[in-house]
Amino acid sequence: MSYEKLEQHIHEHDINTYDIITALTPFYRYKLYQKIKENSRLSDDCDACEWALNVLKMLPRLKKSVVDTFELVSLSYAELRQHYGITGQKLSAKADKARINIRKALSISKDDDEVQQKFDADKASRYKSIKYNGFSVQDSIDKKKKNNKARDWAISECLEASARLAGLTPSAHESGYFISLTLPGKYHSMTYEQANDEINRRLNGIKRDAERADILWLGIYKIHGHKDETPHLHIIYFVNNDNKKDLDKLTKIFFKYFQQEEERWEKNYSINQKITYFDGVLGYLFKDHGEPNVRTGFIGLRKDIKKVWNSLYTDDYGDSSLSYLSDERMWIAKQLMSVKEETTYLNKQGLEKYRTGQNINHDTDMYTVSPAYTLFSISGFRDDRINKLGQNDNKIDYIETCSRFISITKMREYLNPKRIPYKYKKYRKIYNTYSVNSVNGKSYLYINTKNVLGVFFDYQCNQLRGQPPPFAG
Repeated sequence: MSYEKLEQHIHEHDINTYDIITALTPFYRYKLYQKIKENSRLSDDCDACEWALNVLKMLPRLKKSVVDTFELVSLSYAELRQHYGITGQKLSAKADKARINIRKALSISKDDDEVQQKFDADKASRYKSIKYNGFSVQDSIDKKKKNNKARDWAISECLEASARLAGLTPSAHESGYFISLTLPGKYHSMTYEQANDEINRRLNGIKRDAERADILWLGIYKIHGHKDETPHLHIIYFVNNDNKKDLDKLTKIFFKYFQQEEERWEKNYSINQKITYFDGVLGYLFKDHGEPNVRTGFIGLRKDIKKVWNSLYTDDYGDSSLSYLSDERMWIAKQLMSVKEETTYLNKQGLEKYRTGQNINHDTDMYTVSPAYTLFSISGFRDDRINKLGQNDNKIDYIETCSRFISITKMREYLNPKRIPYKYKKYRKIYNTYSVNSVNGKSYLYINTKNVLGVFFDYQCNQLRGQPPPFAG
């Protein structure tokens, strides 16, 4: 039976319903007809008039919010661009969510959605056609996605190493925990917006309740869709191991907001489990990083941590996000960003002993560099109890093992180098340089408004954070 004959019967019975349904693009419209046919248990050779009557009966049962977007989901990429040119109203994101809702209503997977595939292909084709200096807009988008993923991966690796150092893992040689949390079944039949608002509300509730319970924890989370595109939540988390009760309290908070998951957890412990291979779990979390409607974030870090990281990585030292850091800390953090694994080096004294063939003392002649130091160097944690572990003037309040105490002490030595004052009578001022493990630090701020000779022990102004001094007359 042809759909034209079916629509002719719909037009004859109710022209208003005909106008509503024909606003929908043919691909979705025909899928809707088939869905109604299946739900009405009609045979393949059913009467067109009977089928039309069932369409008239079932259409009002669709959510009004879905029916109201029939025209919007049917607009092509070119038509949305034309609409924006006339009205100045951006509808691309709204149309994307509307297509999710129509797919949920018709039980269509995203991979089978021909309308979505055509929209994405047209958009990508236009972005590839717009070029500047040999690079297309699509090249720029792909590079940004790649850079953002690399940034978030690096932050995550540093966060895990910092958690081990701070005692937020069962031991210094173990990682954290991984939990998956899904919404109750009723949300799978709701719109994407409703389900997304609900998952965000529950995640914010977990963070709020954990803060009120004074639980010391860090985390990496991802919100993305099931096969039916209903969002769910994954969290890699690290919790204070010094207070054994914090893990139990945090688990109860998780299940307070996802009660049905507690029953599943009692039957299947894989829902909330220890991480044995962190990079593997992180890879699972990041496999669709940067894709539409996928959100990745951090728990327990500064709100602007991504901006701070970007500014340091791109040498944008004048950015306001770095205003709280000293020049010395910025330089140290910049060096640490390139550290991938814990490494031990000889310091100046150790090098001298090595050259002269003397015995080297591991404690006094060597220093350790670790990616665990990076977030401490920029005070990247929301909780000052963690940030203070990297500060010399703060007592270490909780220490579980001697090895952790030694590791924290080594970190403090690296992050807080001793200053070496040099006096120059000619200028009647004291100029300070600093040395980090025998390497002279670079200043990112001019000393004063007078011209400063650049011959003082390789002490140089590498980047500007303020107005440069005038040239000597």
